[in-house]
Amino acid sequence: MKTLIFYIILLYFSTTSLYSQSIEIDKRLGAESAKSVEAEMGIYDHESLSNYISAIGQRLVSHLDNPLFEYQFHVVDDPIPNAFATPGGYIYVTRGILSIIVSEDELACVMAHEIIHAQNRHSVKQLGNSIIPKLLELPGRIVGQVINEDVGRILTAPIATSNTLLLASYSRSHEKESDEEGVTLASKAGYDPDAMKSILTRLSKSIEILTKQKEKKGYFNDHPYTPDRLESISKTSAKLNWESNEKISNDFPQPLNSLLFGANPDKGFFENNTFIHPILNFSFQFPDDWHTENQPTSVNGMNKDQSAALFLGMDDASKSPKTLALEFIRGIEKNNDVKPLFSDYYKINDYKGYLVSYQDNSGSKDMYIHTLWMNMDNHMFKIIGIGPKAAEDKLKESVLSIHRLTDVEKNKITKKVIRVVKSKHGDSFDTLCKRHNSFLKSDLIALINGRNTDAILPEGTLIKIIVEERHL
Repeated sequence: MKTLIFYIILLYFSTTSLYSQSIEIDKRLGAESAKSVEAEMGIYDHESLSNYISAIGQRLVSHLDNPLFEYQFHVVDDPIPNAFATPGGYIYVTRGILSIIVSEDELACVMAHEIIHAQNRHSVKQLGNSIIPKLLELPGRIVGQVINEDVGRILTAPIATSNTLLLASYSRSHEKESDEEGVTLASKAGYDPDAMKSILTRLSKSIEILTKQKEKKGYFNDHPYTPDRLESISKTSAKLNWESNEKISNDFPQPLNSLLFGANPDKGFFENNTFIHPILNFSFQFPDDWHTENQPTSVNGMNKDQSAALFLGMDDASKSPKTLALEFIRGIEKNNDVKPLFSDYYKINDYKGYLVSYQDNSGSKDMYIHTLWMNMDNHMFKIIGIGPKAAEDKLKESVLSIHRLTDVEKNKITKKVIRVVKSKHGDSFDTLCKRHNSFLKSDLIALINGRNTDAILPEGTLIKIIVEERHL
């Protein structure tokens, strides 16, 4: 991580001449960012789909005049419709965008757009305009140390690069360039350049449904307004002479069959304010009225007035809870010369943990910090509770709620997946969805298939539906 920060600072203070001197910067940043993508989002484990995506990508790259990198293509385990490129030729498409794509032409256009971002080094150029984030101002010396070091170790993996590199906001000129050169590249590979217009339109509608906000045109928006993009793409595609190439898959959307839809339960999920993690096999209850979030390396909660917080993460399972606690205590004493209010073994249900508590009166009000280490099924859980005296009861109640999943809880866990089915004679989306017990309503199924809601489907049409199935 220090290496990545070094390169960001180097880029920040360099002149634009640096961009034209060497692509080694792209390669180094790309290798670092690839690690962060894998840690933060996760690469989706679906071999046949991964091979399919790579085959399309390599076909596109073969039509670049001078490929700068050894391009890699991956499916990201993220339900949000998106595709992105990081420096050095790392191209990613999310599960979310795959779920709304209806043809290989659309997929190729999306991937070509991202290839151009990497090929034209847009991420590196955009970094020159970024601002290094300010350090957090923390209330109280001990609170500051615990948040900066202990909570920081839990949270830094997803925070370190997401604001600068992973999902970098390109300038509108970069987006226009990638649109125009991307559809040109797709056409050279034998794909319909106008397919970019249909996926952009569907993507815009999908995001409107997700955000419940209609896309607006704004001068200060980095991303171009979709109707403007469609107009520009139309002008470009009208000038292209292209011939259709044989598709890598002749039965699209069959490659998407069994693709996970929506949140991945394997990463843990909230059911109201109860956090359930089927892989780590535990459940944890946050207070009902708290704001909660599920991060790649932790699960966190904070009360409404932001005076109390809970962080649940993992620690070194090769050490005992007491050893980790004593290391923590030595670190606090070294920097603050303060001894804990409490330091001893603490039993949680059937598990023996080690609890350390401090009072911090160095800030504007007294705060209490409770840190618990507990080994459960060979996983070292670390729970940090921070808040005033008034919040102690709720903090304690949550900590005491952690337990191994029961069989009843496991049997209730479900997942949503894409199933590709064939329509029967006279099928509408209503009849198709009812017959296959679709999780989504027929109008949304029509949307992700790029068709009108009231369409009558020709017999044998391959249609994506979403079904709910047991997780285990």
